Formats: sequence, structure tokens, C-alpha cells
Amino acid sequence: MKLYFYISGHGFGHISRSGNIIKRLLNEDFIKEIHLISPRISFIDYDHPKLKKRSLQLDVGISQKDSLSIDLDSTKEELIRFEKTKSVLLKEETKYCKENQISLILTDSSSFPITIALEVGIPSLFIGNFTWDFIYRNYAKSDAYFGNLSDQLEVEYGFATEALVLPFQCPMPNFLEQTNIGLVGRKPTLTKTEARKSFGFQDDITYILLSFGAYGLEGHTLQTKNLPKHIQLVAFGVPGIQKEGILVPEVSHYPDLVTAADFVCTKPGYGILAECYYAKTPILYTDRGDFIEYLYLVNALEMYFRSAYINLEKIISCEFEEVLKYITTVDGMTPKSELNTDGESDVVSHLLEYT
Repeated sequence: MKLYFYISGHGFGHISRSGNIIKRLLNEDFIKEIHLISPRISFIDYDHPKLKKRSLQLDVGISQKDSLSIDLDSTKEELIRFEKTKSVLLKEETKYCKENQISLILTDSSSFPITIALEVGIPSLFIGNFTWDFIYRNYAKSDAYFGNLSDQLEVEYGFATEALVLPFQCPMPNFLEQTNIGLVGRKPTLTKTEARKSFGFQDDITYILLSFGAYGLEGHTLQTKNLPKHIQLVAFGVPGIQKEGILVPEVSHYPDLVTAADFVCTKPGYGILAECYYAKTPILYTDRGDFIEYLYLVNALEMYFRSAYINLEKIISCEFEEVLKYITTVDGMTPKSELNTDGESDVVSHLLEYT
């Protein structure tokens, strides 16, 4: 089987989880080639004889000024530009799939590859916890353009042969066939004790990992001078983060840093939630602007995670002691539900049905 796998470039969550699926699929004998199509191919830091990488954007996502704010005007402009290129892209990608004898298309989470599969005459599988029609429809209250676009995308998603729906899901369109699968995400390679030792973390210090993904904390200066001596902020790969008062370790595998931390401070996103679940690291979460997925991720935090809300002002002023007291007492005593954690195997099982 030769796969065409498109992964959205919106943030790092899509590429981190589907990159994990690709790693698993490369070890399967029935997979002959995987053609990875994404604007985030640089995130995949390994090569394999079966893996072909192409940098190409087949969806827009949402434009963001930083991790916590949405730029709707810029999003609309990018969407209009993308719509003008779709007919050319459809012709080019259809030709590419035929020339490379692609037998199935997977998409996380764009609807456009489903249209390509329809044109080629091959099956398509959607993988994700939300669809872009649901995200954009939230903005129809500000601009009718987003409502009209959502209607169009909903039709495109409806042509998928099957949808593999991840945990933390938002309301979905009417897929022809839909299956809930297990959690997918990057896992730590070290135990918590091993990870803390590898990063030189001390037992009498509480380490809070700032995780703000692809868009960072541009424009914000954290008042680290307000931190008590027993709390240390940690960051790695956060655009716009300051150096003063923040520990920036060398990291070869980010989930190991997640597992080493006592807490992760973040805006809720699928990728970091999955990594924290595997690492069993509690989460301090803040707002992320008007992104409708947030409500469903907060619900997931309450069900499956030791977690607590902290507003951005307290993060900036480095006032963490109150929320840490809450999460280690009140929330720490609240029983949590458990998830199926082997979504990669679920994907393999479903793909075998198409061989």
C-alpha cells in the first residue's frame, strides 16, 4: 500500500500526533511508501527509505499573532488566496497521486485531500479531533464568509470514506463511516525519575514547563523576579520567550522534558494534552483566544487530567503559588477517567481493511 498523508501546518499538534502514526506505519510490511505532505515536514527529524517528504500547504487553519490570540482578518485573507489556488492544486495533486500509484489518502485534518482522493478514485481517511468547518463556523457571528466556507467544507468532509476520530473530539460532520480511536501522541522515553536526573532537576525545586507551541509568547515579558526560590520556570522552543529567570535546557526528545516537569503551563491544544497524559504531568492551563476547540479541550482536562485554570495575567506576573496549592489539594483528590492510549494500533487495523 502506498499512502499519501497530508498533515495540517496549524501549530505543532497535528504533525506531532500524525508523525507518531507515520513512525508506526513505517514498521508495517503492508506499507510500501508514505508520501508525507505538510508545511511542517521539518518537524519530522528522521528519514526512512519508505518515507517521501514534500512541503506543501493544503489547508490554512487559523492565523495567530501568538499562542493566545486569533487574527481573523489575516485568516480570511489567507483563505481567499488559498481558494483561488485549489483548482490548480487539485489538478497537480491528482496527477501526483496517479504517477506515484497512491492507493489511499489520509488527512489530519484538512478536507481538501478528501477531494483529491475523490478525483483520483481512491479511498480517503480523515484523522482528527475536529474539522475546520466546525472551527470556522464559530466566526460566522463576525463575518458571513466563514459560515459560507463552513458549508462548503462540511460537504467536502462528507466524501471521506471513513473518519477515525481522536479523543477530545468536537462535534463532527456526517461522515459516511465514523470510528472513535485511541489517543495518539508522542510518548516519553524516560521514567520521571530518569528524566529529572537527565535534566539536572533538584528534588526541592518545583519545575513549571512553559509550553506554548508554534506561536509562542511574543510581546509578553514574564516577571520572573516575583518567583519564590522553590519555583523554576522551564522552556524549550517557545518563540519570543525571554532568557532572564527561565531555564532553557538542551532537549533531544520534548516529551522527556514534559515528564521531567512537575507541571506544564500551557494553552490547551491536542498535542500537549496527549503528551502530558502519557507523561502523567499535571496541567496549568490558560485561555487561547476565540478558538471553539478550547471548550472541548477544557472538558477533557476536567475529565482526564489533574489540571487547573490560571489566567494570563498571573502567568505574566509569575503568581503560581495559589494555583499550585489548588491543584495539589482539591484537584489532586478528584478521580479521573482513563483513555484508550493506543490509537496508532487502531489506525493500523483500519488501514489493513483497505489492503
